[in-house]
Amino acid sequence: MSISVTSIFTFKIESTFNEWVAIFDSAEADKRHSEFDIKPLFRGVSEKDPQKVIVIHQAPEGNVQKFVEANGDWMATHRVDLSTMEESSWTYSQS
Repeated sequence: MSISVTSIFTFKIESTFNEWVAIFDSAEADKRHSEFDIKPLFRGVSEKDPQKVIVIHQAPEGNVQKFVEANGDWMATHRVDLSTMEESSWTYSQS
């Protein structure tokens, strides 16, 4: 059984949030996410820094990392600064 993981990513963009979110919300991005069984839950922009973005996904364990590895070049062409990417992962476990 696969563990569902909620991943929180923050990173900088080299465009406006509106330009970036148009790509994130596109049919092509939806297709790429679905290939890895990734469900985007939230995306937003920092109130203090208009170049800092947060994305929260839910996916089977390891799939978001596989997505980033497989699509890093594609993401970079959309002015995502991959060097600023930070991630934290969260799971729910009953004892």
